[in-house]
Amino acid sequence: MKIAICEDNTKEARQLEEALTRYLEANSLSAEIDIFVNAEDFLSEFEPGKYQIIFMDIYLKKDGKTGMDAAIKVREADKNAALIFVTQTEDYLRAGYSVAVFYIVKPIKQEDMNAAMEKCQIQIENFAKTIEIIVNRQLLKIKLRDIYFIESIKKACVFVFAAGQVTAVNMSMDTLLDDKFEGVPFVRCHRSYIVNLLYVKDISKNDFILENGNRVPIGRTYQAAMRKAYKEYFLKLIQGKI
Repeated sequence: MKIAICEDNTKEARQLEEALTRYLEANSLSAEIDIFVNAEDFLSEFEPGKYQIIFMDIYLKKDGKTGMDAAIKVREADKNAALIFVTQTEDYLRAGYSVAVFYIVKPIKQEDMNAAMEKCQIQIENFAKTIEIIVNRQLLKIKLRDIYFIESIKKACVFVFAAGQVTAVNMSMDTLLDDKFEGVPFVRCHRSYIVNLLYVKDISKNDFILENGNRVPIGRTYQAAMRKAYKEYFLKLIQGKI
């Protein structure tokens, strides 16, 4: 998950980052945080899908674009990013809620940060949820969204990512499916395979075809259910519900 903070006051930007970091650590979440001092710099880096959560100071500097200007451009291009306005006044409260999911009034309080992040639950579940596995006697925390598929081999599970794979021993498919994947569209498509529908670009009778070229087998007893699951997922995707 990537989060942007657009705030022209260095001290207040640091306070925002510290409150956000405390929330992330308390909830075992992982995120990259980028900080921008004006709307122009932010918009030059922004592209749809890049940031899942954006903290935006409405006023910013008087000689440039306001935070409201930037937020409107973000909302026009990206319907899914969660916008949180940060400001010293509630003057824009009514107008702001047409583009933002929450409003934080300065000075920053931890309880306000916690409440704001709770409003971003869909983005958090889809982008930041992690799972802990043991690899070579070391505990690793990996993002669920980064997993392409998982293969079970004897008493181990092989996690396959875009950049390679890691093997976690003494872990079964049943253990993995015990509600650890909530919020990310994983489906069990074979006795020995779990696939992340985020990376499926097509389906054949016997395989899921992933965007990196990998094929994940679909077991004979899973075929009808997988066609239904993929169709439902694809429908949600084109409707903008994912």
